[in-house]
Amino acid sequence: MQRRSAGARVRRLRERRALTQEQLAEAAGVAVRTVQRAEDGSMSAETVTALAAALEVPVETLTAAGENGGYPQVTPMLYYADVRSLDWLVRVFGLTERMRYVAPDGRIEHAELCLGEGVVMAIGPSEAGASTTPAALGGASTQGLYVMVDDVDKHYEHAREHGAEIITGPENAHGHRRYLAADPEGHHWQFWSALP
Repeated sequence: MQRRSAGARVRRLRERRALTQEQLAEAAGVAVRTVQRAEDGSMSAETVTALAAALEVPVETLTAAGENGGYPQVTPMLYYADVRSLDWLVRVFGLTERMRYVAPDGRIEHAELCLGEGVVMAIGPSEAGASTTPAALGGASTQGLYVMVDDVDKHYEHAREHGAEIITGPENAHGHRRYLAADPEGHHWQFWSALP
């Protein structure tokens, strides 16, 4: 089951990049039959490494356990107009980028950011999808993320020192210590740790 899901991930990533099996094989330096076997779920560690490099994703993206492809049951998707926001989220909020596809015009096609087992997808806003950022709406926010961290006070200090817009400082409420911040495009992130 896990092998089949890994193969499905290879196929999805190849198709997202609009590559044929032949093009992926050439980019990875492997035979076309190796790509076909990989998409059927049969691949060596060397093949995984070569395909991940050709697809420009971490090896973990292809080897994540489970039928869900390494995604939690609920995965929020946020709209970002500026690709620099992805770097900001890594630098200031401590997320890890595991995937980034940017269109030739600079628009974010698809990105994935992680914190622990959590995943946030980031894509560019579009008129066709009737999607935009809070900043484009004058700061109106219709959602927020509630994110657990090991030490909320330490996280708060790091975010504040790196220029995050702090909406509310650390406070104790409902068994949690938490603070609320906004990213450069206006999305609200509430970080928390459980009180002892």
